[in-house]
Amino acid sequence: MREGEPIASLLPTERVAADADSRLRSVFLQHRLVAGMPRWPGLPPTVAQFVIEQIAEHLLAVPGGLEPLMMLEREQPLLVRSTSIAVLAVSLARAGGWPAGQLAELGASALLHDVGSVLGDGASGRAGFQWLSSRGSSEFWLRCALVARHARAGAGEAGEPPSFSVAVVQLAAVLHERMAATGCVPTAAWLRTEPACAGIPDAVLGLVDRLWPV
Repeated sequence: MREGEPIASLLPTERVAADADSRLRSVFLQHRLVAGMPRWPGLPPTVAQFVIEQIAEHLLAVPGGLEPLMMLEREQPLLVRSTSIAVLAVSLARAGGWPAGQLAELGASALLHDVGSVLGDGASGRAGFQWLSSRGSSEFWLRCALVARHARAGAGEAGEPPSFSVAVVQLAAVLHERMAATGCVPTAAWLRTEPACAGIPDAVLGLVDRLWPV
């Protein structure tokens, strides 16, 4: 290498172009997701934006991670709902002490939990499971597939107690619907009487009062 020659010139041109393209896609994706995110009481927009950024970065780092996001973009209301549920799920999990290094993956699985609805199959949970599990054999895709299968089944309908990640996504979905309808955060006491929450462990329901102290 000649003295003064930029180190960047030693990098393969293809890699530089790929990195730049990935970053541009990430910024574009984040903008789309943040723009549609509802504002919920007690969740500052800056917090929601940070969560969305982390989820987008995580997905784009996974081979094929952009494809399900492009599918969700076909239906804007579904994209907005899924984004909201992802932010709520991550916020609840963080309040429950979920490891920080796993929050982005949990958020990604929450964002993709209803991707089966885009496939035109009445049983969107089953369709989402089959489609996501066909993306690859990595632990990431398997986790996303399982969350899609069981979170869409409805609380208490999977035949066994849900995993923490599934229960948190189920709870986030109930919270989204309730808050979208009333503009208010329901208490854990109210959620314990809500049929849609049947089967969600009480410890998970209690995360609502941690995130929004009464």
